[in-house]
Amino acid sequence: MASGKAFAFVLAVTLAVSAASLANGFVYDDVQVIQRDQRVHRLDSLPALLTAPFWGSDYRNTAYRPATTLAFALDWTAGGGRPVVFHATNVAVNLVVVALVLLLASRVLTPAGSVVAALWFAVHPVHVEAVANGVGLAELLAAAGYLGALAAYLADGAAAGAGARGGPRRAWLTVAVLAASAVAFFAKENAITLPAVLLLGDAWQARRSGRPAGEAFGRHALLWIAVVALGLGYLAARAHALGPEFGGGAVASGIEGESLAGRALVMAPALLVWLRWMVWPLHLSADYLPDMFVPSARFGLAQVAGVLALALIALAAWKLRRRLPGVTVGVVFGLVTASLATNVVIPTGVLLAERLAYLPSVGAAIVAGALWEAVPRGRWTWPATAAILALLAARTIARIPVWRDGDRFLAAMVRDAPRSYRTHWALGAEAFRHGRRADGEREMLTAIRIYPSDPAVLQELGEQYLEAGLFAPASRFLLAAYQVDTTRSDAAVRAVFALLKGGHPDTAARVGAAALTRFPEAVPLLVVTEQAFLASGQPRLALALARRAVYLVPGGWGYQQLAGTAAAAAGRCDEARDRLGRAAALASPADTAGPRALLAGLRPGPRCGLEAP
Repeated sequence: MASGKAFAFVLAVTLAVSAASLANGFVYDDVQVIQRDQRVHRLDSLPALLTAPFWGSDYRNTAYRPATTLAFALDWTAGGGRPVVFHATNVAVNLVVVALVLLLASRVLTPAGSVVAALWFAVHPVHVEAVANGVGLAELLAAAGYLGALAAYLADGAAAGAGARGGPRRAWLTVAVLAASAVAFFAKENAITLPAVLLLGDAWQARRSGRPAGEAFGRHALLWIAVVALGLGYLAARAHALGPEFGGGAVASGIEGESLAGRALVMAPALLVWLRWMVWPLHLSADYLPDMFVPSARFGLAQVAGVLALALIALAAWKLRRRLPGVTVGVVFGLVTASLATNVVIPTGVLLAERLAYLPSVGAAIVAGALWEAVPRGRWTWPATAAILALLAARTIARIPVWRDGDRFLAAMVRDAPRSYRTHWALGAEAFRHGRRADGEREMLTAIRIYPSDPAVLQELGEQYLEAGLFAPASRFLLAAYQVDTTRSDAAVRAVFALLKGGHPDTAARVGAAALTRFPEAVPLLVVTEQAFLASGQPRLALALARRAVYLVPGGWGYQQLAGTAAAAAGRCDEARDRLGRAAALASPADTAGPRALLAGLRPGPRCGLEAP
């Protein structure tokens, strides 16, 4: 077991390397998830966050991470929205993770080997994306809970093996396992593999003690079952919040519609990228999407190399299981914890990202420590080790400022991923923000040509056209965004509006009616489709939609007014009078003039005397 001095030294190095991130601001996903998400700006929204998606409405079906969202809300309240508080939380949780890495590595390696493993993990630059930006807290919390649960579970198994059948120690360890597991599950989806790693922990303890694995598991089988129950509870809560599909509504670029075998072919070359991250992290990037990493389901040279690399790693882990068991433990841990990120069994919303390597690289750290132990000792062993760790630390410190602000991040994307469609998308968004519409249009169209299946960039360009009053291209791109991802009700609303403003009410009504079959209670969609039906000469259908909007928002005077005008267009003058009267009664003094004027204009005849809108 590592000494107190070892923990102090390793944590001091970790803090020294990661402290520079305290100067970072809100960048990239931080802006959407933290800075602009009003849900995390108030503590009174905490209960609602338990059943809320991680992202806003644009990404509703992609993630459910209430532990992370709650942490954001607490950070925002504690610091008044200052980024330094969020980054301080990340630094603190990263320290906890590094301490747990040292603790778990010391169960497998010698004291010196475990220190080397923990230092390798602490200074490795592939972790910068998880530590240096705010939304990386999801990775950090999941890893802290995951490793904490494993450490407490192993301690409980050791206590049971020593003859302890109960008592305060095992009770506290049980609470620790369950609490840490809950944090891991509800922080990020990748923690769902925890029960499998707990079983591997039992197998490791059985091997060390020379007893059957079944006996080691039986000592705390009920605890393992409780962890599984927690995991199932998380999945049930997630299904309630997002829907039944684990991968959510968004699927990573390049694996849409692929079978399990197709996804395996796409992701096989990604293993080579992961290995490069671990062994030679010289070139790192905030983005790897097409065409920095080009997904292909064809069996080519890259796929052969990826499969061969996996086979060699597995073979080495098997061959070294007795002579260097740390290598075997690290490889198995890494493969299990990375299994969801591979997109093979379950397609997710991310194809390749450095932050996904945070938890699996704990296994790589143990492998590094085990291989270091196998190196013959000499006078240059420690100087060489220190030099390698120093180079890794220098790369980490140099990379942290990439997340300092938006300008530096964009410059880094252009430098590190010039062929990525997200780079062109970001350049386009920046150009639009500065009023350079021609440049923005060119960059976004380039992004769409590189990868035409990302609904977010399609929708953003469509909204830019809509803002400029270019309704024909706006409706085309907004419709394309909705067709790619039919969970985007807001894209459907804007597409119907653009069609209506562009002089195509019949098409607008048809598109809106189709979207309402999926979102029957989306009030903005009801309103804009109601207007399309009115404009296309179908007042009875418009009235039906307006009535539904009133039912969903009974206290909204504007919806009563819409229903009143639709009733007038349908020739239902009594209903029009009643609804406009209710609208006038519900409206504030500043708004009451509109419905009262309409009410005063009611007359016998077509449309009850009201002019067409």
